[in-house]
Amino acid sequence: MLKETLRQTRESLSDASVIYVDTHTVLLELFQHPTSHGLKYGTKACCGYGGGEYNFDPKVYCGNTKEINGSTVTATACDDPYNYVSWDGIHATEAANKLITFAILNGSYSDPPFPFQERCDLQPIGLSIS
Repeated sequence: MLKETLRQTRESLSDASVIYVDTHTVLLELFQHPTSHGLKYGTKACCGYGGGEYNFDPKVYCGNTKEINGSTVTATACDDPYNYVSWDGIHATEAANKLITFAILNGSYSDPPFPFQERCDLQPIGLSIS
């Protein structure tokens, strides 16, 4: 259905370049294979509460303090966010967003494939992946 809608949109806007970028697939790849991309934790939130596989409790979001089961708890940030895909169980970290950006710019997740770095004069903004 999406591909058909894209085809129709491209047909009706013949003077425009309509490019679909599948950021969901990029993020899923990072969640499933973080170490393949230089990260340590795929599904575990850097800023959260609860520990375990996800370090996430929907009762207490990042930076918040709440009473849970008679104890006061705070969802705090980790010391190494550059090792995580998930910042708070909802949003991606800066490190993950940089990897997503690189994947978008190389064109491998676009339809049609569109290597932005070959067609655009992209300049670094002084950020590097740790």
